[in-house]
Amino acid sequence: MKKTLFAVSALTMLLAFAACTPENGGNQNKPDDLTVTGEVLEVTDCFATLTGYANLPFELGDAEVGIMYDTKQSFEDGKKVVATGLDGNKMFTVIATVLSPGTTYYYKSYVQSGMDVTFGAVKSFTTEEAKCPAGAVDLGIVMTREDGTAYRLYWAESNLFMSGLCSNPEDYGDYYAWGETVPYYIMGHSQDHPCSSWRFRLDHPITGYNWTSYRFQTSGESNENVKFSKYNTKDDYGLVDNIIELQRGEKDGEAVDDVARATLNGKWRMPTDAEWTALRGLKWDWTTKNGINGCLVTGKNGNSIFLPAAGYRVDDNLYQVRTLGEYWSSSLDTSYPYFAFNVLFNSDLHLREKMDRPFGFSIRPVSE
Repeated sequence: MKKTLFAVSALTMLLAFAACTPENGGNQNKPDDLTVTGEVLEVTDCFATLTGYANLPFELGDAEVGIMYDTKQSFEDGKKVVATGLDGNKMFTVIATVLSPGTTYYYKSYVQSGMDVTFGAVKSFTTEEAKCPAGAVDLGIVMTREDGTAYRLYWAESNLFMSGLCSNPEDYGDYYAWGETVPYYIMGHSQDHPCSSWRFRLDHPITGYNWTSYRFQTSGESNENVKFSKYNTKDDYGLVDNIIELQRGEKDGEAVDDVARATLNGKWRMPTDAEWTALRGLKWDWTTKNGINGCLVTGKNGNSIFLPAAGYRVDDNLYQVRTLGEYWSSSLDTSYPYFAFNVLFNSDLHLREKMDRPFGFSIRPVSE
């Protein structure tokens, strides 16, 4: 980034609101400064909530205000976060995201009107060290929530089976319908001997991975006529509740329909469609691990996970073992609620798709 010489506006000088910054020899804000650098409200391993103040005269009512931050005190690679407005105390709040863990950042408030920029004093904060949970890998993925806060996303080292995470990254694990918290078969699936002995259940007879077996189905045996008791956005398909992510029991009385949360507890859960999209943006290589085909997914930080090509289950059949991987997200397709989003990969591609909710796919849990 080229260094830019910022001129102080004549208006700012006339009003005696020049900021006291390292550039003009000071290191503390004055009470009547045009802008004042505030405090840090929250800091994690990947984001920080920062504050500032702007004493804007009428003539600068449309000026841009915000925070600039950088790992260098010179701010030569500084990034700006523009504030959306001031509160009644002339204070503004911004969120700096995609920060590195265990790193010191310098920040300062600014007011910009045209080419004229005034800065507040320089302050600093240090992000927390990353805390990767046992059984997980940090691939360098940072996600942003709707409220602007961020979180570091960790991917499990192995697939899920009924008792927890598989012992080895290449183990297939069990096959789950979307929203079911146990497999439909009685015994766990082994790599060489898939099981087709079905569970007994009173609410729905289990005959395989199909609509008849699916617990959120109230009637119908095809995508055209199925009706749902839960997770539905369309009147044509039964009760409309507009729940579009599998519930994790995070609210009072909320069910736990996310099998990763139900099995592993804590912060473990199934990845959302958006989180799979972030993973698909990394480097994928078709390879073999201990004789099992699959994809090695490598982050920009050099860490990687292996996703075995475990195939998938429909009705009482197991398809494309060793040639295809099918992994569920926790996200419903709102346009066609008999579908949920998943990721498919083989030796040539990896892509997002949506499939029938009763199909039996693999689960790769994530944590924060």
